[in-house]
Amino acid sequence: MPSYDYAAVSGGCKHCRRVFEVFQRVVEKKLKACPSCGAKVERLISASGVHTKFSVKSDSRLSELGLTKYVKTSDGSYERRTGRGGPKLIRKPDGD
Repeated sequence: MPSYDYAAVSGGCKHCRRVFEVFQRVVEKKLKACPSCGAKVERLISASGVHTKFSVKSDSRLSELGLTKYVKTSDGSYERRTGRGGPKLIRKPDGD
């Protein structure tokens, strides 16, 4: 079940004047009021957490997983750093 951050739009109690977290199902509607005082609240956009049991930090691990990694070069093109899929070099379009 995802957690969502909320904060009071203005005013509010000690609970909603600062950011508070609510666990809600995806299908549930956003909160419109603070559960403590009824002040108007808004849902904040926050980074989502992606959890995996694999580490994909190294080029060798990316290659093992069958992924391709491109790195931007100084001229704006992209060069394949690891993996075998796709072209070796993706050139920056002319005129940009």
